[in-house]
Amino acid sequence: MTDITDIGDNIRAIRKRYGVTQERLAELSGLSVNFISRLERTSDQNVSLKSLNKIATALQVSLTQLINYQHNEPSKRTSNTPEIDQLCFELKLKDQQTATDLANSFLQILKYIK
Repeated sequence: MTDITDIGDNIRAIRKRYGVTQERLAELSGLSVNFISRLERTSDQNVSLKSLNKIATALQVSLTQLINYQHNEPSKRTSNTPEIDQLCFELKLKDQQTATDLANSFLQILKYIK
């Protein structure tokens, strides 16, 4: 069974893998920086499923992935490096047209690199 310490550790690990600060996670989730900081560092934090769902949504993972995150291995869905995960995370935050334009620009740049 996952206890609250594991959840705080999981949030921190996923957040860092995606290159997201506590401040940015607070902004994306609508929760306070103080709440996220306390959740990550204490074992006696009382947290609702609603708050955990906000964090999971902000980090673009399911609630199950947030609770059962494996720290030592990348998510089962990918074997990406943290940098690739961070790039994908940032693109997903953009509107579809902007994300498409950025992806196309990046692909054009890659064509010139050998």
